[in-house]
Amino acid sequence: MNLASDPPIERKITRMAQRVRWQHPAISARKIDQTRLVIEQPGMNSGEHSAFHFLVLGDSGTGRHRRHSPPRHIAERLLPHKDKAAFLLHTGDVVYLVGAAAQYRNNFIRPYREWLTGGESWESIQPQNLVFNQPFLPVLGNHDYYDLAPIISAMAGLTLPLRRHLQWFHDVDTGWRGSDQGGCFAHAFMDVLSDVSSSRLDDYLDRHYTAEWDGQRCLHYQPGHHTRLPNRYYRFRHAGVDVFALDSNTLIAPLSGRDDRASLRQQLKSLDDEQTRCLKALSLKARDEQQRDGLMDDLETLQEERLDLQRRLHHHAAEDGEQLTWLREGLIASHRDPRVRGRILTLHHPPYVTERTKWAQADTLGIRQRLRTVLDDVNRVLGLQSRSQRTVDLVLSGHAHCLEILRTDDTGHGDSFTNWAVCGGSGYSLRDQRGQGPHLSESQSNGEQRRVATSDLYVGRSWADCDGGKAYSALRVDISEGSPLRIQLTPLISHHEENGWNEVTMNPIELPQPDQLKTMISNAN
Repeated sequence: MNLASDPPIERKITRMAQRVRWQHPAISARKIDQTRLVIEQPGMNSGEHSAFHFLVLGDSGTGRHRRHSPPRHIAERLLPHKDKAAFLLHTGDVVYLVGAAAQYRNNFIRPYREWLTGGESWESIQPQNLVFNQPFLPVLGNHDYYDLAPIISAMAGLTLPLRRHLQWFHDVDTGWRGSDQGGCFAHAFMDVLSDVSSSRLDDYLDRHYTAEWDGQRCLHYQPGHHTRLPNRYYRFRHAGVDVFALDSNTLIAPLSGRDDRASLRQQLKSLDDEQTRCLKALSLKARDEQQRDGLMDDLETLQEERLDLQRRLHHHAAEDGEQLTWLREGLIASHRDPRVRGRILTLHHPPYVTERTKWAQADTLGIRQRLRTVLDDVNRVLGLQSRSQRTVDLVLSGHAHCLEILRTDDTGHGDSFTNWAVCGGSGYSLRDQRGQGPHLSESQSNGEQRRVATSDLYVGRSWADCDGGKAYSALRVDISEGSPLRIQLTPLISHHEENGWNEVTMNPIELPQPDQLKTMISNAN
């Protein structure tokens, strides 16, 4: 039984295009690029190649914890770094379980109220009226697209008051409805031009799409006034660094292959049996907060694995070629622009990760292959076959409920020797690292295994530095002045014990620089 439903890729693309009036005649006539935004930052040193820092969090949108709130604590952990931050990137899953509008107040507005204009009165803020006082830039997660199965929605709504009366501290983070196929996220964060009447559209575009980038108009992002995103995927620039934000939900169609369908069906049946066991256990142990927390974590994991298997069984999904072309052309243009000193990607699904439930998932392998194809194409056009220069300097993702820092080895592709950071441990259930260890390998055509990535840091469900407890996390990213790009990551970690929260201060991690690649390549060989 599915607790949630995931819309087909074609429907996600179509619905989001309708919401932003994609390539409407009034937009085309003004030569507006609907995938770019220019951020207004008065008083911020955003000059070319200046030093700056930004913050990252992800997979945070839960309201299940009633005695303590991991999302709120991580939000408070970010506050000392907030005022001078150039921006914040959220790697997706803003609201669990199904991105419902009714969940935004407790699961997003309440924990992040300091980022909102009027946040001191957060109880009265409607999700469709969010205005940020500093750039807060999310990407869509899978839960931001989900809808709730009708029978589950009715059960959740009818029993919610009773559960609270009985002090069942962990709810399933649902209401009566789901995300409207990403509609709730769109109304909270995106510029939904379909809500602007045709008679007002010209005036609206002339007021808010006034910024210029390479001879084209684009959205003017104004903290405290108008803080909307132009599209489900977008691009912006700060201090000579181009940031590409992707919608990976339309890039995870299973790769063509010869899956054993009988085996997949058997795996699906086993997941159904395990899901039934969890649901029964929840009814028996509902008053025990710790046990209920673990069961809810297991239930969410089973749901993800079930949807992954269903995508493999019903493999007919379209590929989002338009977004891949946009990324390919954008990276090429970025490399050819002398004003740009680096490139960062942010997306929800991680191409590389060692978290035990995600490392070999079809979603993970699918996004890895599609990103590789784009990077290979970029390298061919730019003549970077030697891989002495990175195509991308850092890739940020979420989805896996952990904090992980990885680097790829010589993969034979454009993603070789790239830095990867998974930031998905900011509030929802945490997960362990896989038992096979920190090295990821791939099978080659000759049958041999080739190591393609190594995990240098993993913080999650059973973190040794907090005696095996749950360690929630966010990330501070520092970019040094000048070129080549120098990147420093500072993990911001907190773990909860019976006597309250404990904060862990880690030393900053200096990522390998481009001029170190030759040494790394030599060592790998």
